[in-house]
Amino acid sequence: MNSKTPNPVFLLTAAALWLTGAAAVQELRFASPLQSLTIPDPELLEKIPEPTVDGKPPSTQGAMATPRRRFLERFKTGLKAEQTAREQLALGIASADSVEVDASGKNWVGSTKSAEEQRRLKEEAFIEQAHDAAVASFESSQKKKSAAQNTNKYQFVGLVDRSNKEKPISWHARPKPSDAKWSVRLVHVNKDAIVKDLFDRGKIDIFAKYRNTGKMNIENEGEENEKVTNIPIVTTKYEARERSWKNLYNFSPKHFFTDSAGAYWRERRLRSGMYTDGESVYESSYRYRDGRNGMHKVGSLQQFLASSAVDSKDKESILKKLKEASPDVVLEL
Repeated sequence: MNSKTPNPVFLLTAAALWLTGAAAVQELRFASPLQSLTIPDPELLEKIPEPTVDGKPPSTQGAMATPRRRFLERFKTGLKAEQTAREQLALGIASADSVEVDASGKNWVGSTKSAEEQRRLKEEAFIEQAHDAAVASFESSQKKKSAAQNTNKYQFVGLVDRSNKEKPISWHARPKPSDAKWSVRLVHVNKDAIVKDLFDRGKIDIFAKYRNTGKMNIENEGEENEKVTNIPIVTTKYEARERSWKNLYNFSPKHFFTDSAGAYWRERRLRSGMYTDGESVYESSYRYRDGRNGMHKVGSLQQFLASSAVDSKDKESILKKLKEASPDVVLEL
């Protein structure tokens, strides 16, 4: 039987995140599953002056107004309006509604405090109105700037697929919305990160198929001397399927009722017998204490084939199975 380990390509090892940095301090970095580059319409670019260099006149460059920059300008406009309103109140240019105070009563002290509190609240309301009016005027002016229409009637999206060498970018077009600010966008999808995220959230299951290619590994002992070993080459094909009741959530009733260790926290029981990967011969073992499979080496395959205790038909059957049959046990690291 064949237990050659294939090259691990399991999707759980996709680069959803990795660790970098020194041994003492490690920086945690995340790979975004969706990376895009948007080319905005030139009509919406703002001219940003560059600093003067060597006495030369400053040049200007176009850039999109970022949310941070828009917020700061909006915030500064509101603060300036508040400051102007406070100065107008202090100089008497503007005034809030006056509050009458009845000082003839016995509780004239309480009446004065209440009137002063009402006057302060009215002034604060006047300042808030000045702030809101300035911000509303700023936002309306920004909408007029962003209302510039581009002559393009369509938006073009390019999907980057590095696995397709013949056509690494596929272009798609759609009608351009009236409030859109871009016409061209490149999108690179990290499929491994998306599959990893879907698997972690229990949305999909991973199914693997192993196939013996019939080829043998070659050990290079020199340019002229090459030795073909009995170790077969096993290829792996993985499929991601949506988790549903149709595939029983990756659960097999057959294995549940036929395996000796049917509990989900135990490994499946291996059949007793001899196993080989084309180089060594192993005997299966099982540790009942914690329900673990295992194998211990009993010798090399060459010693096994040279033994007179093994029938010649069995030797031919083993060699034939190494070249043609699918593996019975696969260990992925």
